[in-house]
Amino acid sequence: MPQKNHHQSRTMRKKLALRGFALAGALLVAACGGGAEVSQQTRQSAPTPIAAPMIEMMPIDLTAYPQNPPRRANGVVVALLLPMGDARDNIRALAGDLYNAAQLALFDGGNGAIILKLHDTKGTPAGAQNAAMAAVAGGADIIIGPLFSSSVTAVAPVLAGRNIPALALSNDSGAARSHVWLMGFLPEQNITQIIAEAISQGLTRFGALLPQGPYGQRIGESFVAEVARFGGTVVQVETYPPEAKQMFEPVQRLAQFDRRTAAHQAEMARLTQAARALAPADMAEDSEADALFRAISDRAPELASAYEALKLTETLGDIPYDAVFLPEGGLALRNLAPLLPYYDIDPRRVKFIGTGLWDDVSLRQEPPLHGGWYAAPINFKVGYDAVALAVKLAGIHADTPFDATYLTDANGFAGIDGIVRLKAGGLNERGLAVQEMTASEPQAVRQAPNSFVAFDRHMRAALALAGRLKQENPDRQLGGYDGLGALFAPVDDTLEDMPSDAQTAAVSPVAPAANPSRAANPSRAADQLEAIAAPSTDSSQQNTQ
Repeated sequence: MPQKNHHQSRTMRKKLALRGFALAGALLVAACGGGAEVSQQTRQSAPTPIAAPMIEMMPIDLTAYPQNPPRRANGVVVALLLPMGDARDNIRALAGDLYNAAQLALFDGGNGAIILKLHDTKGTPAGAQNAAMAAVAGGADIIIGPLFSSSVTAVAPVLAGRNIPALALSNDSGAARSHVWLMGFLPEQNITQIIAEAISQGLTRFGALLPQGPYGQRIGESFVAEVARFGGTVVQVETYPPEAKQMFEPVQRLAQFDRRTAAHQAEMARLTQAARALAPADMAEDSEADALFRAISDRAPELASAYEALKLTETLGDIPYDAVFLPEGGLALRNLAPLLPYYDIDPRRVKFIGTGLWDDVSLRQEPPLHGGWYAAPINFKVGYDAVALAVKLAGIHADTPFDATYLTDANGFAGIDGIVRLKAGGLNERGLAVQEMTASEPQAVRQAPNSFVAFDRHMRAALALAGRLKQENPDRQLGGYDGLGALFAPVDDTLEDMPSDAQTAAVSPVAPAANPSRAANPSRAADQLEAIAAPSTDSSQQNTQ
């Protein structure tokens, strides 16, 4: 290959690496050969998607499309469905990044038989459906895209019964179909792996702060199920609205702040009463507490020491959980995180855990999150791996490269984003790293597995531990957490993909008000808000993962 081409490829790589992709993406470069088949026990233990309704094949008038030119021998058509004509600048820019990454993957794959055809979805379900019909009419063997779950749902009838698989870039598990695999990083997988890791390190009792709305409900249901699956207990769940000034009260409830403050006041009153009984006879009844305890320090040093220790806190009593789950990111998490220590949920005693949304450089500036754990891929490269997988399979299986048997190989595939395998029903499974948040670079708590042999071994160990915990943990006798229904309205099945910074940017971060009582103070918090205009577009079209 000419040296210039190598240089161009490296240059494109550097440019792509510098771009911050808002979506976490699709697949991979090569099959992870040499591994043993996955055990049936491990595969059956994983959560299974809800069966999607049967979809009738949508008829397509092929005469309405230009006639395709003759295909070369072993030629493979990969159709790329991207929102190139979306009305929003940021989505068009993202679509351009995805297209560039796809071209780079095609170039690096070196398979001249691959034909990459771009179809514009315009960022709408109707546009995606038209693009899918054009792709089918154009002889597509596999489709990569579309981007949004509403668009994925729209193209499903076009592909039904046509033996043309799609590798969609959405991460909304509700859009999965037997012939449409989701390549996005599913939030449910973040939960599985962070919960398994937390419980394996002795954190078995959980609290959670969930955003109100369909996303929060789905995440909450998965969270409760996975905690129970791995032998832990959900002790308390609170939900919060998107407005920063309304986050105070839910955090206050999660902290059980009123109960612990009352316990602190009661203990302070008890100590004071005991000290007055020992005070010198000539000491005034209304003496300040500090003077009172100084006066009895020689006669009752333990009492004086207890008072000095109690002065340093505003609450008394343990919090009934070992970890708090915060499935949030961006500005919303920056608003939320400072409120936990503000209400005496001490991150030195309670582990804060999250999802891949924590993999954000700006969040390293939040001291309450330092030491917190989250599960995330080793990279966020969208588009490249999806095309690379298509190129690789086309080179290995020339006749039927995208047969479901090859796509759902139990040993999975490996690429820039780590290992992944496609599952029956349209979901994927990934091996994620567990990271610890620091002020600089995240530190690995557990490295991402390099094969599904290692992944399955780890999951079998976690489930074995769960079996012992379910027998030994007295909390399990209480049954699973059943309080989500009271916290959420019925879930909206049209939920779009993961919340984006655009969705959480309705307000700027709000520091807790310097209020000694720690009560929620909306008027003071409101004074600190800097209004940022919310997007005028339909939030169902936003996707960050």
